[in-house]
Amino acid sequence: MVDEVRVINNFLNMVKISSPSLNEREMADYLKKELSEMGLVVIEDNAGDKYGGNAGNIIAVLPAPGKKKLLFSAHMDTVVPCEKITPIVKDGVISSDGTSVLGADDKAGIAAIIEMIRDIKETNVEHPEIIAVFSIAEEIGLLGAQSLELDKYKPDYAFIIDSGGTPGTVVVQTPYSAKGEIKIIGKTAHAGLAPELGINALTVASHAITKIKLGRIDSETTSNIGIVKGGSAVNIVMPEVSITYEARSFSGDKLKGLLKETMEIFEETAKSFGAKCEHQVSIGYSGYKIEEDSELLKILAKASEKAEIELKTVSSGGGCDANIYSGRGIPSINLGIGMSNVHTCNETIKIVDIVNCTKLISAIVKSV
Repeated sequence: MVDEVRVINNFLNMVKISSPSLNEREMADYLKKELSEMGLVVIEDNAGDKYGGNAGNIIAVLPAPGKKKLLFSAHMDTVVPCEKITPIVKDGVISSDGTSVLGADDKAGIAAIIEMIRDIKETNVEHPEIIAVFSIAEEIGLLGAQSLELDKYKPDYAFIIDSGGTPGTVVVQTPYSAKGEIKIIGKTAHAGLAPELGINALTVASHAITKIKLGRIDSETTSNIGIVKGGSAVNIVMPEVSITYEARSFSGDKLKGLLKETMEIFEETAKSFGAKCEHQVSIGYSGYKIEEDSELLKILAKASEKAEIELKTVSSGGGCDANIYSGRGIPSINLGIGMSNVHTCNETIKIVDIVNCTKLISAIVKSV
């Protein structure tokens, strides 16, 4: 049986641990101790070494030879500011003190998974093999999930607990995503003495930007420029500008078409000004779509009925570790845990949502 006090206390303990992306060491050590004391086989991989971080993914296994294998995952890292998080509990809602994020994204997911495993062990019910993965650097590109050696574990299904929406909310469709840098290389000159001898890279980029598609392209596709950097002094014709670009679409073909069109516009515009264009924009992860008649949704329907929680399927414009696992052939889905206003200092989560999410994933284990 889910211990409501225990799961909330564990969550409150974890959010006090600062764990920005690639600096998850303290959080990793906390989990290794907790999971080992629970009697699980615990492994830390070398994902951190690949990306300059100080910790790897934490993987814990509750064996069940001959049974189905279920992977449950949540990420250890949080966005900043998260140096000193002070959780406040009031009227059944947990928030920070307003000076930091709360970190429910995604420590609420971690708390739910740990309590689910405790419930399974304490009730001594028959269960499938459980593979718990707590990944690093999710917030900066799903890096931990990308480096996880899935072939070692061969899960049949993956359940990621990393979405807003009350428990029972199931993300059945997410987009393909691409991002990278576009660089325009112009020509330097003194802006006061001889500007006509230069080629202003920002001018070139501006002309290209007026021609490309940005914002909401259609119901499936978005495009955005998030960062622009360039220039060294006000009296120098800007010789180079760097643009960070991203695009997403539920359709992989649409995304490829948009990228081709966008890069061609930048290249042709640069050429018309006598400038150069260099770009490194590529698809970072695949989207996924879970069909209504899939075995995964049948399992969730059975579990939600058992937990007395209403199931609600939605699409999301964001990506998560489920995209990586799905792209590697593992039927994967993202589950809601109720976190609100994530990535802000106004982030909150209801106690009842953490508890209900825990009950739902416990029911999933008992429904396979």
